Order: sequence, then structure tokens, then C-alpha cells
Amino acid sequence: MKCPAGWTNFGLRCYKFFSQTVNWVTAERNCQSLDAHLASVHNKLENEFLLSLLPSSNAHSWLGAHDGEVEGQWVWSDGTGIDYTNWCSGEPNNAGVENCLEINWTSNRCWNDLPCSYPGISYICVTDL
Repeated sequence: MKCPAGWTNFGLRCYKFFSQTVNWVTAERNCQSLDAHLASVHNKLENEFLLSLLPSSNAHSWLGAHDGEVEGQWVWSDGTGIDYTNWCSGEPNNAGVENCLEINWTSNRCWNDLPCSYPGISYICVTDL
């Protein structure tokens, strides 16, 4: 099995970075239109791989985690369990109703919660191989 053209294999899944800047819901819908979801992360190596897909060290990107259904209960949009996290210090803090996850926040390149309606972030999709 090979990943579709333009997608990158890591483990048993295929990933693609999209530079279009959209809100979280639009990003997830765009991924779903490709039979994919916003990316989920299950270990440090996978997190580092996703960071390597970003075009620059200061590029932010949506990932698939959200706690929009129950505050504080983060879930991945692809249905997989939360078994690894890389939150920045003090995050997630839900400042101003922040229910969606961005990767590569601050120089620590860690995770931050952000309002899902925030319009200006690229995204990474994942699909099974």
C-alpha cells in the first residue's frame, strides 16, 4: 500500500500539510472530503514528524483534538484515544473559550488550545494507509 500522491507516509498512516488558512471546522471538513481527518498524535515521534511537515519553524497548524462537547475532555476527531499530549506549560487554559488544538505554539513547539473559530491557521490531515 502506498499513500496517495502528495501525502507522506509515517507508520501505518498518510499525512498531508495544507497551507490554506481556515478555522478548525473548515479544516476538519476539508480533511473529511479527502476521506481523512485532522491529524491525531499518539507518541513523541509522531509529534516530531508532524512538526517536520510544517514549512517553517513558526508555522502553526490545526490538529484534530477538541473539547467542544465536554470542557476539559479532549478527543481526537478521528475517533482515536488521547494517549499522548505535548501541551505547552499552562495549557490548555481555555482562555476565551478555546476548544481546539494547534501545534507548534511558541519556541517550545508545543500544543496550545485556541478558539475553533480562529481563521488563520494551516492544517494537517491524516488517513489510514
